[in-house]
Amino acid sequence: MEFTHVPPGPPSDKAQQFMVRMRDGVRLATDVYLPEGEGPFPVVLTRLPYDKNGDIIRVDVFAEALVERGYVLVAQDTRGKFRSEGETVPWVNEACDGYDTIDWIVNQPWSNGRVGMTGLSYVGFTQWAALATNHPALRAIAPRSTNTNLGAAQLTPGEPEWGFYFKYVMDFYVVNDLLAHEEDYDWSRRPLVNAFEDAVEQMGVRPPAMDMHLSVTPPLRRFPEGHPLNAKPVPVLLSLGWFDPYCRAEAMRDYHAMTANPAWRPLVHLRLGPTDHDDTRLDDRPAAVEHQGSIDIPLLTPEQIRAWFDGELRFFDRYLKADDDVEPLPPVEYQLAHSDEVRHVGAWPPPEVTRRVLHLSAGPDDTNGHLVSRRDAAATAVSWVHDPDKLVPTATNLWSLLVAEWPDYRATADRDDVLAFRGEPQTEPLELAGPVTFHGTVTTTGPEMDLFAFLLDLEPDGSARFICRGQQRLTATEPTEVAMPAGEAGYVVRPGHSLLLMLCSSDYPDFIPLTGTRERWWFATSMRPTTQTLEIGGRAGARLELTVL
Repeated sequence: MEFTHVPPGPPSDKAQQFMVRMRDGVRLATDVYLPEGEGPFPVVLTRLPYDKNGDIIRVDVFAEALVERGYVLVAQDTRGKFRSEGETVPWVNEACDGYDTIDWIVNQPWSNGRVGMTGLSYVGFTQWAALATNHPALRAIAPRSTNTNLGAAQLTPGEPEWGFYFKYVMDFYVVNDLLAHEEDYDWSRRPLVNAFEDAVEQMGVRPPAMDMHLSVTPPLRRFPEGHPLNAKPVPVLLSLGWFDPYCRAEAMRDYHAMTANPAWRPLVHLRLGPTDHDDTRLDDRPAAVEHQGSIDIPLLTPEQIRAWFDGELRFFDRYLKADDDVEPLPPVEYQLAHSDEVRHVGAWPPPEVTRRVLHLSAGPDDTNGHLVSRRDAAATAVSWVHDPDKLVPTATNLWSLLVAEWPDYRATADRDDVLAFRGEPQTEPLELAGPVTFHGTVTTTGPEMDLFAFLLDLEPDGSARFICRGQQRLTATEPTEVAMPAGEAGYVVRPGHSLLLMLCSSDYPDFIPLTGTRERWWFATSMRPTTQTLEIGGRAGARLELTVL
């Protein structure tokens, strides 16, 4: 594997450059884009590890939109990244650095003392971290494609271990710039950790984040002054995509925790749409997807970026400018996949939804079955094998590009180590709008098991496309009842299409699999297959619970 350093892009000639000093003396590179006219102005801050002057996050597009509207945009490379000083470690410094940066902003002559924040993914996490410090000048945040638990732990209780977290810290947090490489890591190595030790040797630097993520101990000091949702409430515009892995339990837990709190509830606005993590829209592909060399990041056009950023401008007008003439944002705005209609409701899920239950019915060969409205009277058991030498492969090359790549799962559904259950073709559109839950009773011959549930759209041509998924790690040496969240669906299943439920025990390398022993995959040299069993029919029969309009 050969690594190439990707240095920072050229400084913008439209911004003033500063080195802003943090409380410990470390200076962070900061660009300030000023609007024309007499100040002072409200300020929008974005703090990112991807280069404030690069192409991964188009700060120049955000700046143009904001200064036209009478805002200052402040863009900052996070600690240890690109032109900023300090050690290259993710997560742990963002709260204090966010506070200190806001403190610097409010003491500038162009600032009116009112600050908002914007950004997606890790840049969204920096907003939650800053909010946790209760700086009085932070008046509104617009986190996108993120959650407060982002990167909090590698081994979340009850969850398989996300493989892409580790790859993320290797790609983005090894050195102060970006590393592009011609080949992916060798995920077939035994033990797996050796593949990354070889990469460290070639890079000539050992990232602190590497050992942090190999440990079972979560990183410390993410929120040294308390959790963000325990901070003083401010207006929040939370934007999530149906095809983003963060539109799962963590992000929706944030939303439901805020709306359950009377102090937060009137300040929370949720936007849901048919996008993946990198903001490629389902109705834009494939034209939106152009790849930037070996980093493999899709470049959205400035027009596409402006299209979704316009919603944030209205949010900031309302809360940063405190302009009561701006129409209040709806509590929830959503667009289902394969629908042109943008809808507004008072809460999520929409109040008009109902629950629909589909039961799993065993097929004649006990491997391929059906989704039916009435459960089988007789109880049967179906099984599949988890073989560490023949893992179910992840469908995408990059976890964040689900829409951009839009994989066909049909070959996965046909595997011997995957159970597939098909519904009848729809005679009219079926609108899924809310959580999907898998219920069942499972047993494993191993010390524990991973259960993955993919809900797919089986199209008339035989292709199978993603709707949502869930995963859970279980100690199920005895029959164990499971009520597993299988994601948040926002999808129209069109006439002639069928629902397809796919169950398996690996999704590699997005998730680090089980070895069949008590050893962790990172360090194991020997593995053994295990057999998982699911009860079908009868009182304990497996079923899928949908939320439908």
